[in-house]
Amino acid sequence: MALLLGERTDQTRPIGARGAIIDLLRLVTSTSVFLSVNAQMVAAFSCLLYGVRVEPATLLVAFLATYSVYNMNRATDMAEDSVNRPEAAGRGTGFYLLPSAVAAALCLLLSAYVGVGALLVIVTTFVASVAYSVRLLPGVPRLKEVVGVKSVLVALSWGFTGALLPAAAQPVDLERMALAFAYIFIMLLVNTVLCDVCDVDGDVVSGVRTLPVMLGLRRTRGLLLAVNSLMLPWLAYCLSRGLFLEYMPALFFGLVYGYAIILVFSGWRRGRLLVELAVDGEWLPLVALMRLL
Repeated sequence: MALLLGERTDQTRPIGARGAIIDLLRLVTSTSVFLSVNAQMVAAFSCLLYGVRVEPATLLVAFLATYSVYNMNRATDMAEDSVNRPEAAGRGTGFYLLPSAVAAALCLLLSAYVGVGALLVIVTTFVASVAYSVRLLPGVPRLKEVVGVKSVLVALSWGFTGALLPAAAQPVDLERMALAFAYIFIMLLVNTVLCDVCDVDGDVVSGVRTLPVMLGLRRTRGLLLAVNSLMLPWLAYCLSRGLFLEYMPALFFGLVYGYAIILVFSGWRRGRLLVELAVDGEWLPLVALMRLL
């Protein structure tokens, strides 16, 4: 699989049509487009759980917010990305900051159109992202530099946006909203730490103390398996309450998929592109399965 995606140990570039596909995939992952599409899938996931319409405006707000936030983070993380993402080494901060600013402006305008609730969700997300990525005071570390806070804050932000944004303009039961938040939080906490495993080399160089850096890979794997197992009582609670019964096969698929990516990608030297497609992209098959159900 890794060879099909061009993740070779000698870092030679695939040629021909396959090389063009690999370059395109690297572009959409390194510029946050792929993550932004998955943010739309998270919003669609919540809409399906809530039993409300999947509004195109809500999906576009989710896309723009994620694109803006992650591009700003790319601009502030040039040091570690010079190690973790060699293909992005020649890009200046302007390559990320300008699209980030444009996406943020469009996102604020569109969220205001959706409603005050959506605007409050987006403003809160942007404030949290600034505190996460930017050193606001001399001597005070960025939130992403505090051990464990990075992963938890990212998972909280995705859960907050993914669960609340679809409910901003449509009435949603609070219990369903809380359950959607919990499911998204668990999945994103696992995903974020797995991506940190890929970034160990760059994080060590730049002094960012992530959980894989501090705990080591074996203990990180054990922690992630425990976190993913929190979905078991979540599923049991939903079954006992008769909630989301039509989507249970898809929700159980998310649990199994989580175990699979932990076991496969919590070790050394996995190709970044393969990890990002499999880990960040897990919402695509999940939502597709929910739509089929």
